[in-house]
Amino acid sequence: MNNLTKNKLLKILCISLCITLFTGCGSKFSENDLAFKDLARKSKLTGSAITLMASSDWVTDAEMQLGTNFEAATGIQVVYNLYPDDVYLDTLFAKLDSDNPPDIFMTQSGLAIKNTYQLDKYSVDLSDEPWMTVYDTFSAVETSINDRNYGMSYFDNTTDYYMIYNKKLLNKAGVTEVPTTYDAFVTMCQNVAGTGVIPIYEPMADGWHQTMLFAETGQFLEKSQPGTIEKLNDNTITFAELESMKLALEQIQNLALRGYMGKNFATDTYDNAVGYLANGEYAMCMLRPGMIDSIVSSEMNKGFAKEDFGIMLLPVCDNQILNVHPTGPSKYISNASQNIDAAKLYLQYIATKDNVQYVIDNAHSVNNLPFNLGQVTGHDEVTMEFLDQFEDEQSGLVLQDVVTYFNEQWGEISSDILKMCEGTMSPEDVLNQIDARRASFAQAANDPAWK
Repeated sequence: MNNLTKNKLLKILCISLCITLFTGCGSKFSENDLAFKDLARKSKLTGSAITLMASSDWVTDAEMQLGTNFEAATGIQVVYNLYPDDVYLDTLFAKLDSDNPPDIFMTQSGLAIKNTYQLDKYSVDLSDEPWMTVYDTFSAVETSINDRNYGMSYFDNTTDYYMIYNKKLLNKAGVTEVPTTYDAFVTMCQNVAGTGVIPIYEPMADGWHQTMLFAETGQFLEKSQPGTIEKLNDNTITFAELESMKLALEQIQNLALRGYMGKNFATDTYDNAVGYLANGEYAMCMLRPGMIDSIVSSEMNKGFAKEDFGIMLLPVCDNQILNVHPTGPSKYISNASQNIDAAKLYLQYIATKDNVQYVIDNAHSVNNLPFNLGQVTGHDEVTMEFLDQFEDEQSGLVLQDVVTYFNEQWGEISSDILKMCEGTMSPEDVLNQIDARRASFAQAANDPAWK
C-alpha cells in the first residue's frame, strides 16, 4: 500500500472516529444546529441512525464532517457506506432489492434514472421538501421523473473535468502555447516526455476516469454534425457508424500506446493524481479546477505554486468545445427505508446556507452546489479566466447527458477503453460494444425506437 492510499485511509478512519466521539464532547451549537436539534426532538428522531450508500468519490470529507455535526446536534447517527467505483452500481441495486436497503443512496442524475434505473420505484418523492424552494431548477429536472422530484444533486455542476497542466513542466519542454489541435497536443506530449516527465496521468484502475477522455470531449459531435444525438436516441444511427467517434478513440489509444500515459495506467488510481502532479512526475491530468488547491497543498509538492498550473481542453478530434455537465451524483431516499423522516432531515440539514457554504469552503473539488441561497462561490481567477474564453456557442453537453443508455454502461465502457489502451481491443470493438449494450438497455426499457 503506497503512502497516498495510507493517508486517505487514515483520514477516513479519523473522520469515522470523530463521528463516534463528537457527541460525547462539549460543543457550542450554531443557531442552525440548534434549530435541527429542536426538529429532531419534536419529531422523536433522536437516537436513530441512517445509512448513506455511495461510490467512494461521491462524498467529500467536508460532507462527512457535516454528518458529524448533524449527529451532535440531532442525535441521529450517519453511517457512510462507500464502495469502489467499479462495483458500486451492482452492489447498490442488489441492496435496493434486499430486505436491508440503505436509507439514502446515490447515483448519477440524468436520463438513466427514468429510462433504465426507474428510480421512482425505489425512491421517496421529495417534491414537497423545504429545500426544493432553493434547489437549482435545472438540477431538479435531472433528478425528476414525470415532473416529480426524487433526488438531491449534491455536486458541483458549474464546472467539469478539464486538463489541469503544470506550466513550468511544459515550459521546460519548450511549450509556450496551449495546443488546440490533436497533432499539436501529441507534439507537446513528445517534448514533455523528452524531459523525463510523463505527460498524462490517466488512472484507469478505478474503472471510471478513462471514459471521460471520450465522453467529455464528445460534445464536439453535435456541433460538428447537427442532429446526430437525435439520430442516436432514435436508433437511426449507431456509434460504430460515426467516423468521428472512431477517430476519437483511435487518438486516445495512440496517446497510451506511445507511452504518454506512462507504463502503469492500468494500475494507477485517482487517489494518487494529486500527489503525482504535485511532485512533478506527471505534467497533466483531467481533474476538476478546484483540485489545483489540493495539488499545491499536498505534502508531496516539490515547490509548485498555484500560478504554476493552468487549465485546457483535451483536443481529441481537435475539440475546442467546452464540456458542460449539469448532472452529477445525487442523493435519493429508499422508499423501503425504516428511517425516512431522519433521512429527510439529513438532506434538509446539508442543504442549509451555512452547510452549503461549509462544503464550498472546505472541499477543493467543489466551487458551488446547486442551491440558490446567496452563498459565496469558490471559483478562482484561474478557473474564471479559463471559462470566460468560451461563449455559449462554444459550449456543449457531454455525451452521457444527451445520449440515452450511455451513462449506465460507464463502467463497462471504461473496461473496454482500458483494453483498447493496452492494445487488446480495437476502437471499432469498443464502439460495437457500446451499441450492443445500448440496445440491451433499450429493449429492457421497452424503448419503441429499438422495437
